[in-house]
Amino acid sequence: ADGRRAARAMRAASEALHSCGARGARDGRRARTARGRRATLRAALATASSSSIAPPPLTCAAAAAEARAVLRTIRKSSVESPVPRRVRVELPLPRADAQDGDEDAIVYLGVHGQAADWSGGMAQRLRVTKRLIENDMLDGYNDSTEYLGLLDRDADGMGVWKVGSSMTCVTHPSDTTMEYLVKLARGDYGKTVTEKSHILVVVNAFWSGNGESVGQPWEFQLKRDAKALLSEWSWEKVYACRRTRSAAGVEGTLVRRYPGRWMLFNANGSSVVREWDDEPSNREIAESLNEDAGRPEVVGWNRDAANTSRDDDVMT
Repeated sequence: ADGRRAARAMRAASEALHSCGARGARDGRRARTARGRRATLRAALATASSSSIAPPPLTCAAAAAEARAVLRTIRKSSVESPVPRRVRVELPLPRADAQDGDEDAIVYLGVHGQAADWSGGMAQRLRVTKRLIENDMLDGYNDSTEYLGLLDRDADGMGVWKVGSSMTCVTHPSDTTMEYLVKLARGDYGKTVTEKSHILVVVNAFWSGNGESVGQPWEFQLKRDAKALLSEWSWEKVYACRRTRSAAGVEGTLVRRYPGRWMLFNANGSSVVREWDDEPSNREIAESLNEDAGRPEVVGWNRDAANTSRDDDVMT
């Protein structure tokens, strides 16, 4: 009897030890699982933090929608804030000969689509830009948006929109049509645009410098007026989306979303190649793209032509 009692006691002790071991193992597994989950969460948060920069848009419509968000931010700001009131927007344009499915894709076409085959000239360019502005950039303003047609009979490509009483949009002002932008800003077409709180948006402007190339050589007053207009206001580019390409054939996308910095993305938009506070030059963009891709620069850029050959060095 004593032996049976001892055996039962030993079995009970063994089972108790086994149970404690199992519970300990389960607790250990739970602890390791919890630690693993916490590590995974930390990694996910770190990834989310590092990928907080929005990638560049893939379509012209998406770029115009981003411009809409920037303009809404500016409109909501107070008059006393340092937010600019005379601003520029640079929208990408689709290929003129795009096939089905690619008619809205952002591709390299030079600045403002200069390399596209615009057989219809500024009239065709205005039709394409008008669609992006009305369908995407000014979408959501409902009945407050009104297209008023060309700013002037001879203002080639300069369409104008009234957005309530607080904003005016005009397209394609250039050195040759600067006269009409000067009149608009001066209030010749209506005094509302001269109010301090009014926002004047120019889309895909083509002017150069501060009015030095405006008009004809003998139009001295126009040149003075243009210089005053372009130098008095900063005309900050609050939104820009431009597909770029170096002479070595490396592509990227340059994006600026006010109040953020200028960002140059690699070809597929997966990473930021470089950032700037101010708009970079074409040379800075090309050098950054080539360096990121490990691509040497082509002859004619900053290499001595005497050290190159037609067989090994080709400029695209």
